[in-house]
Amino acid sequence: MTKSGTGSEENRSGVPTVLEDSPSPELVELFRQFEARVDEAVRLIDELRREKQELEARQDEATRARTEAVQRIDALIDKIDGLL
Repeated sequence: MTKSGTGSEENRSGVPTVLEDSPSPELVELFRQFEARVDEAVRLIDELRREKQELEARQDEATRARTEAVQRIDALIDKIDGLL
């Protein structure tokens, strides 16, 4: 392996290896894009968690309303049966 004028050399697999202390601009940009994607993923996960909590609360309310409706219907049926 020899050092070329570009500041990199190739390892045994033929992949360039950077010899400089600072990363290449391409690598910096890739890392910036990766960070942006991670930040977006975290934001979406937080949003999904909030939506899940809201949906669970709505589901709990719907379950309570259904239970109350069933109780009222049962009470009405009992009254109707009492009139017959």
